[in-house]
Formats: sequence, structure tokens, C-alpha cells
Amino acid sequence: MSKTTRRRRALIPICARLLVLSFLLHGLVTALAHEGTGRAGFKEPVGVEIESEFYAGRRGYLHGGLGFVSPLSERQKIGLVGHFVREETGGELFPSLGAEFVQEFENGFSLEAYSFGYFPVAQQNAWAAGLRAIQSFQLNEHVTIAPFIGPVFARVRAFEEKSASPVTVHHSMLLGGVAVHAEHFEFTVFASQSFFNRDPTGLETHVDLEEMTHFAAYENNDGFASHTVGGEVSYSPLDRLTLTARYALILYDHETRHSISFTPSVKVSSHLEFFAGVQLIRGDGIENDLVVGGASFGF
Repeated sequence: MSKTTRRRRALIPICARLLVLSFLLHGLVTALAHEGTGRAGFKEPVGVEIESEFYAGRRGYLHGGLGFVSPLSERQKIGLVGHFVREETGGELFPSLGAEFVQEFENGFSLEAYSFGYFPVAQQNAWAAGLRAIQSFQLNEHVTIAPFIGPVFARVRAFEEKSASPVTVHHSMLLGGVAVHAEHFEFTVFASQSFFNRDPTGLETHVDLEEMTHFAAYENNDGFASHTVGGEVSYSPLDRLTLTARYALILYDHETRHSISFTPSVKVSSHLEFFAGVQLIRGDGIENDLVVGGASFGF
């Protein structure tokens, strides 16, 4: 049996799990929507957003993504996203596919359910699911504070360097934080605590922490982190200009990484926005600087 045939056969159960999980998550969110608000209060969906992103670094590192978010109603939306990553020139491409559902309730409460999966490549694959609860409080006409918390679970088929063989790791994460939204300013802080069913030391995985957490501060940082702390600040001095800075401290058993990024964005019209910048990743014994670019389009 060829490697291509084996990969295709291995892909079938992963895709089946993702499909079933997506339907279950959609059913959960829809059921909660009926219970919490009722369909009578929903308005017709408005607006679809498409976003692309691209990272490039030394030695041929590439990371790209494309996703879209579409409202199902005034209080419910669905999203799909695809990613790929290549560590070096001539290296394997690791693709992933994710889905999310968001439901808003009355009194500022909302739920986000999401899942993603990595297709089998080089004896590695993964699937995961997360749920996040968010409660917004309107402090005044211009300021809103929104604490959030939620669990994430991932089943990861990782690669063990010592034995040169794949192993299975169950990665459970609890993520929490708070976001502050003002008229021209947004500030978010967050932290995570992870638990594993075995010692993850010496295991290699391409599961990205951004996909585990849905926070861009963790972008391009894979592996099994034990603790993390991060923050994001966005400021819009002009209607068409937004300045965004992100930082994440990521702790592993035997190393520490610092992820820093600056990505200003410019709106060229009411529908189209471009962003570009740089991401600095320190730690892991090597300094890795990446250039960042992308665009979002709404209609």
C-alpha cells in the first residue's frame, strides 16, 4: 500500500469526526438559541466577512490561512477556516481545517463553540473542540467589559524524537481572561493552564496554540505549552487606521517563548481592509522573525 493511499484512508476517520463534531456543536448552539431567545426575535442575516493571512520567515517558513464568517441571524453566526504551515524549504505541508459557531443571548451573554483538525501528514494528526462563555457588561455609553472562560480538548497524534515513532497525547486546556472595549480602544488579557495524559517532553506537533485559543497572540507557536499569558491592544486614532500590538509568554517544560507582533491595518473602503507587520518569536534556542500580511473583505 502506497503512502498516499494510507494517508487517504487515515484521513477518512478524521474528517468523519470533524463532520460529526461540527453537527453536534451546531445542534448544541441552535438548541441553546431556541431556549434562550426564540427565533421570533431574530432578524435576517447581514454581512459576510472573508479574511486571509500570510506569514513568511527564514529558511522557507510559510504559514497561510483563509476563513470566512457568515451571520445566520442577528444573534448567531458560523465560520470556517483553513490553514497550512511549512517549517522549511522542501518540508512537508501540514494543512488544518476548523469551524466555529457563535450564539448571543440576552443580557450580554454569548457562547462560542469551535473545532479543528489537522490532516494526517508525516504520522501526525489531531482533532480538537472548545467552548467559551462570554459575559459582557456595559459600564457606560462608550465602555464595555467582557470576562470570558472556557475549556478546550485536543487529541494529538505527535511524533516522539527519541523513539522516532508517533504517540497519542490528550491535551486539556482551560483559558480565561477579560476584554475591555471603548470607542477607539480595545484591550484584552488572557491566560491558560494545560493538562496532559502523559509527559509531553520531546514530542513534536504542529498543533498551533492560536487554533486552540482563538487568540492571534499565540499564532505560529506550536507544541505542548503548560502555561501561557497574553495580551492584545488595539487603538484606532483614525477611522481608517488601527494599530494593534500583541504579546504572549508561553511556558513549556524546558523552555520559554516570547511572541511579540505589531500589525497596523488600513481600511481602503467600507468593505476592504489590509494589514501588515512583523512577528518576533524569542526562545526555543533560535530567534525567528516573521513578516505578516493579509486582508479582510466584507459584503
